[in-house]
Amino acid sequence: MTLSRAPAHARAPLTLLYDGDCPICQRQVAWIRRRPYRERIRCVDIRAEGFSAAAWGRDWEELLGRMFARDGEGNWFAGMDAVRAMLALLGYRRLVWLSHLPGFRSLLDRLYLAVARHRFALGRWLPPLR
Repeated sequence: MTLSRAPAHARAPLTLLYDGDCPICQRQVAWIRRRPYRERIRCVDIRAEGFSAAAWGRDWEELLGRMFARDGEGNWFAGMDAVRAMLALLGYRRLVWLSHLPGFRSLLDRLYLAVARHRFALGRWLPPLR
């Protein structure tokens, strides 16, 4: 399965595979659920009982390393591109466009990977979810 390079053109529904134990991911899913176009995004907790990475054609360790999303046409997005695809479908296309500006794209991609790598340590600094 190849990853798509056009997250701004993702098609609904987008299935977002996230780590349900990650405090940052939990906040992102809670944020999605409050958005007007939330029905365009389906959030799947990879730590939920019965979840199978193989059923999605992915490796468990790969899914733990960064967020993955698959759109309605079967295109895969990973890392910051999964976030971009999610934002595009929620109606934040201008933010997605800005995130593609020269220099800014690579900075955001690297920042995403750093946050993903240290998400549990960073999550300890966040207030509890209500």
